[in-house]
Amino acid sequence: MLKSFEVVVIGAGPAGYVAAIRCAQLGFSTAVIEEWKNEKGEGKLGGTCLNVGCIPSKALLESSENYERVAYKFGNHGISVTGAKIDVAKMQARKDKIVRGLASGIGTLFASNKVTSLAGSARLQSGMRVALA
Repeated sequence: MLKSFEVVVIGAGPAGYVAAIRCAQLGFSTAVIEEWKNEKGEGKLGGTCLNVGCIPSKALLESSENYERVAYKFGNHGISVTGAKIDVAKMQARKDKIVRGLASGIGTLFASNKVTSLAGSARLQSGMRVALA
């Protein structure tokens, strides 16, 4: 049997983690249920936006924009670069590091605000109950 909480937030994305932290700051015992998992099968905070959506996309976009500037735009400024290359593996590694850092930050905020993170899927039940699957 799981512990009882006054507030259970389903999803640790941008709205969920902010809501959970605020509830905890207001004195409610708070838990967040998040179904995202890392490659080891461990719970992963941040929701779709952080893990595969907005943040990773923007990180990769910034890398490709920088390449485009070097290859096509800097010449207008009198800067020439020969042999510019794209290293997709490095771009992906940078993106992964950004995602890990931000997810870790959410975990730190949860710990400092006493928010309990639960990995799994949430299922609403009768009587204001939420089951963890």
